[in-house]
Amino acid sequence: MGRSGNIILFISFVITQIVLSSLIDFGPLLFISVYPLFLLTRPANTSLNSLLLWAFAMGMVVDYFTNSIMGINSAAALVMTLFQVRILRLVSRKGELDTQSRPGLRELGLIRFGVYILSALLIHHTAISLAESFGVTHFIYNLPRMLISLFVNTLIILLIEFGLFYKNWR
Repeated sequence: MGRSGNIILFISFVITQIVLSSLIDFGPLLFISVYPLFLLTRPANTSLNSLLLWAFAMGMVVDYFTNSIMGINSAAALVMTLFQVRILRLVSRKGELDTQSRPGLRELGLIRFGVYILSALLIHHTAISLAESFGVTHFIYNLPRMLISLFVNTLIILLIEFGLFYKNWR
């Protein structure tokens, strides 16, 4: 995918994130984060610096347009991106990353892609929870919100991946 394709995909995920999190009220026990799918499915040969730039930009744009505290989504996206390569290596078979165009449902399969998304979202949501509560003192109170959001966001991301990027399911 070229530069213009990445920008269009970036804008699409930003719009989806804004619509889901700003226009639909899910209550205090749930926050929706679908933008991590954009970051987690960048091609396996993308440099870490490029991934970090995408993560920072995505987080800042999402923070700005969803009226959240500036830097929370950006920090969470950066932390998730730093662990992304390690998680991907854990769920991939040896040599598989060299031949993949993108780490997606088709390339990894449902179980390994699910573990990849769940692990990365756990890191992302933990970072958001810690940033929102300014440390670990209120973390236990945020735990139900984080776990509900983790479950719902994993399902939404799997559905988006299946619906948009996984064709010819048989």
